Amino acid sequence: MPHQTQFPLQALLNKLSETLAKPQTLPSRLSLALKTIAQDMGATTAVLYLLTPERYLEVYAIHDSVIPQHKKIRFRVGEGVVGFIAAIGKSVICDNITRHPNFLFHPGIADHVNLALLGAPLITPNGIRGVITLQNPPSNPFDTWREKVLIEIGNFFAQLPELERFPTLNTAEGKVSGMHTLKGISFNPGLTIGTAVLHQPYSWRETDISRNTKDESFRLKTAIREMIEAIDRLVESAPNLEKNTQAVLSSYRMIASDRGWIRKIQEYIQKGLTAESAVQKVRRHTRERFAQIGDQVLKGRLTDFEDLAGRLLKHLSGKDAVSEDLPESAILVARNLGPAELLDYDRRFIKGLVLEEGVHTAHVAILARALDIPVVGRVPLLLTHVEAGDKLIVNGELGTVIVNPNGEAFHEAREKITQIKRWHVLNKELCDKPCKTLDGIPITLALNAGLPIDLHQLAELHLEGVGLYRTEIPFMMRSSFPDVKAQTEIYGDIIEQAKGLPITFRTLDIGGDKVVPYMWRVQDENPVLGWRAIRVTLDKPAILRQQVRALIHASQGRDLRLLFPMISELSEYRQARQHVEDEWTRAREREIPLPSSLTYGVTLEVPSIVDQLEPLLKEVNFISVGTNDLFQFFYACDRTNPSISNRYDVLSSSFLKYLRKIFMACESAKVPVNVCGEMAGKPLEALALLAMGYRSLSLSGPVAGQVKKMILSLPLKEAESYLSDALESYAPSLRSTLLAFAKRNKVFV
Repeated sequence: MPHQTQFPLQALLNKLSETLAKPQTLPSRLSLALKTIAQDMGATTAVLYLLTPERYLEVYAIHDSVIPQHKKIRFRVGEGVVGFIAAIGKSVICDNITRHPNFLFHPGIADHVNLALLGAPLITPNGIRGVITLQNPPSNPFDTWREKVLIEIGNFFAQLPELERFPTLNTAEGKVSGMHTLKGISFNPGLTIGTAVLHQPYSWRETDISRNTKDESFRLKTAIREMIEAIDRLVESAPNLEKNTQAVLSSYRMIASDRGWIRKIQEYIQKGLTAESAVQKVRRHTRERFAQIGDQVLKGRLTDFEDLAGRLLKHLSGKDAVSEDLPESAILVARNLGPAELLDYDRRFIKGLVLEEGVHTAHVAILARALDIPVVGRVPLLLTHVEAGDKLIVNGELGTVIVNPNGEAFHEAREKITQIKRWHVLNKELCDKPCKTLDGIPITLALNAGLPIDLHQLAELHLEGVGLYRTEIPFMMRSSFPDVKAQTEIYGDIIEQAKGLPITFRTLDIGGDKVVPYMWRVQDENPVLGWRAIRVTLDKPAILRQQVRALIHASQGRDLRLLFPMISELSEYRQARQHVEDEWTRAREREIPLPSSLTYGVTLEVPSIVDQLEPLLKEVNFISVGTNDLFQFFYACDRTNPSISNRYDVLSSSFLKYLRKIFMACESAKVPVNVCGEMAGKPLEALALLAMGYRSLSLSGPVAGQVKKMILSLPLKEAESYLSDALESYAPSLRSTLLAFAKRNKVFV
């Protein structure tokens, strides 16, 4: 690389123009141009990212073999260092990319992360079109002169006519003034209004080399002891939490005390690193391993490790935990958060939590549910859009955050909060009333649950049992696989709390994006359609056999209802049932007391099994319709993707006809059927289900009062006739039609 005063920038730009004029495909010409840039600027790698219509920065051209050509490498705006460059519209230079606060490990470039990086945006008059980056080994970092050159090259690429077909990102989108709404994913329902408080994770300047390994080891041991004692105090400060939520904190403490990661830190200290550097080293390696796995549950556990590493660094430095004064109604805003970090704050003032990342199974999300704190997660560019002191409306039902709402939005939110309080009162008022429609038709309402903490709602709301118990959730919260004895205790506790009411246990729905950390992991390009649920437990039958064995032991003298998830073929149901029968025979031969009865069910959530309903209904005792997955498979639509989540409606005539077909088949075969998906918990959607013939709904406790009030006000026979006529159309949505019926007949929706 020539000295800055000698670098022939114009000559380089002329060479690039000549290269781009060659008669080749655009990606080929751009790759040749990147090769020229890398050679002239002394870089090993050059990459051009261009913006897609979906607002991703995707690799369009590459020089060198660092990033495999067949890999689709892309980042959201604001995600990783590349996305950060696009979000701020400025160049970035760093000697080691892993030390940049916005670093995001990508498994597609797993072996080449410890690199010096230089990046610049492609700025057009209309906004950012992409990002160009150069990379080198850490031994050959970039200087500010090369940064200036790359900025000019970025401007050159931004003006290329060939790239005008690519969209641009208006830099004003980085921080919008006035009221605006951010869209994420609901992690915990609820609605709240408050003031943004930005969570500041501990930052620390790295000093690599230690002078005395014994002193560093002693410092580490002291800091770990102090950290664990502090965590114990946090756990003790939350005595009113349910047993299962206490288990989350205990699991967190187990991670803190884990000898494995402590031993790795000690090993780096023995190699000459300071305690702080050793912690950071293990932190980075853990982050890289978790990123390669890529499943959502483990990403939640990664947050625990990040929290613990930052907490340990605080104790090494002697810094105190959070001690800031909070506004009366504080909305905590963070990239991510660990459960202990949430407890660091005064819980009297925390009214909501918003995360840029996170997963709904993360420990902090589970803890927030126990504390009744609304949570919205996976909000893109959250920390770019929200500043400390901003007024926020957090809607945990819709997964939205309104930033700096106007007077009308404030009024609507306050009215809604008042309405929610009325719903809680409604739950209590209606719980003693028989669940019958206005014209006297009885409807069964049952509970969807996944934690023992949920079961108190059975008695409070007078629900008729647990229509769906998600057995995988306790597995996700443990650090090791629960053996038969441990599982028997879990299920026994649940049965005891149900106090004789029926419980439908769904066998483990793990795999895909719900991988349990200590079990097999598979890299699925599309985890929702991958190795999950019954596919996992049939391939690993010991898991299913142990779970069934524990359920048999726990259900002695009681009815045992088993539900198999994600059945796609009749043969899968038969295999699963055979494993259960083998365990039943085993228990009988060993003279173990058996359940009083055993019934089998299947969750209808894959369209292929709907076409096999006739033979299936001859072999099952009941059917449960899982509308969440069934809907997204029906429309080939990822319901968690904000770009398309509102494109299709569960109240479309085509999907409702599909659900009616299922009900009619079950009714003809005289097989009981219920609905356990989200449709059952929304008054208008539940109205449609009842009008098609369904008489049993399984839903979450907080919405039971709303649905029950709808049922009590519903003239069902009239609704059946009305919907039957409406279904003759091929309307993409019957929502407005059903709302008109409800309004005319004074049905509560």
